[in-house]
Amino acid sequence: MKGKQLIKGMLLAGLVLLWAAGSALAAGAPIKIGAMFISSGKVGGYGVHGCQAIQMAVEEINAAGGILGRKLWAACEDTKLKKDVVLALAEKFVKKEKVDFLMGPTSSGLAMALSEFAKNNKKILVTTQAATDALTGAKLHPYIFSTLSNAMMHARSGAYLMASKPYKRYMVIGPDYNYGHSSWKMFKEKLKELRPDVEFVGELFPKFLAKDYSEYIKKIQEAKPDAVWSPLWGGDAVTFIKQALPTGLFKKVKFAFPCAGALEVLVPMAGDMPDGIYVSSRYFFTSPQSDLNRRFVESYRKKFKQYPDYMAGETYAGVYFIKAAVERAGTLDPAKIIAAVEREPLAWDTPEGYKIMRGADHQVVEDCLWGETAKNKQYGFSIPQNFIAIQGEEICRTDAELKALGSKK
Repeated sequence: MKGKQLIKGMLLAGLVLLWAAGSALAAGAPIKIGAMFISSGKVGGYGVHGCQAIQMAVEEINAAGGILGRKLWAACEDTKLKKDVVLALAEKFVKKEKVDFLMGPTSSGLAMALSEFAKNNKKILVTTQAATDALTGAKLHPYIFSTLSNAMMHARSGAYLMASKPYKRYMVIGPDYNYGHSSWKMFKEKLKELRPDVEFVGELFPKFLAKDYSEYIKKIQEAKPDAVWSPLWGGDAVTFIKQALPTGLFKKVKFAFPCAGALEVLVPMAGDMPDGIYVSSRYFFTSPQSDLNRRFVESYRKKFKQYPDYMAGETYAGVYFIKAAVERAGTLDPAKIIAAVEREPLAWDTPEGYKIMRGADHQVVEDCLWGETAKNKQYGFSIPQNFIAIQGEEICRTDAELKALGSKK
């Protein structure tokens, strides 16, 4: 892919450097990570996968000698999707456990509160699951780093995908909170820019974790769109798809789900997942066909008896970002780590390929993959096929947008 080739070229040209500082950190107490994800309830799989990935990454890093000669330690706690819980956990990690880094959470709403806590306590927060673009946009500050493609990138990538298709009449069904509304807004803006001939015929925003979608399914049928943008995720996506299946909706309308490529959707749907739905995910365990990804999938499956979802892939990559950043800076001093990463783009290898962290907005630059669902006997659930990679350079913030962020840090 063009984006991956660009990264390799940058590495070969020496434009992006990873190096260990000349004087390693003195051997002593371990480098500590305090992680917080939702690990219980209807969407608890997100945190379970994330915590398992952290465990695996920590074991690998320590077996290879640690980070600049020091062991890595991590604790992972359940946020229960509650703001007071995540802030109490952060307080405990910083004040009692004396962690060097915070990681998490899953919810974008909680991430905004945790990001503010990180800024006030001058503690670096690495987000590997929460995807609101505000974290590295409107609310950007020096102590936040996002190591996954954010909601803006996925909305723009979906617009590029759908702009290449013949559909003209669009509507949305998404969760009724910031993520659902902003995803639709960003998708619409980019799609209209690429395809001025499209029209938007309806907006539906059921409450988060809704139980009955029959009213919304009927409204989609009445509006007769050609295509539907649906940022429903996790259990919401499963519930909606299962309730819509008997109506034949997916045979009449093309759906694009920016998050339904996650195993949290594909595995529960099993053989019932309709074929031909456009889905994306921040990591598919079947791609790419690299040695690193194969080793990661095999090790993860052997250790946890399941395939790694995107939360596992992204959180695993987040731990290795910390390793790369500390090795570049040669210190655990947050200000010096920030300065080292901002000095020039930092690239590090992950199961999904090279990621680039850029200093201007502390946002990773990477491609977004889209595929069409297809039943797969080998796995027992649908696996996306016919992958299309939307290049990271096309969907990240533009130079003008980055310039507008200049005063945030």
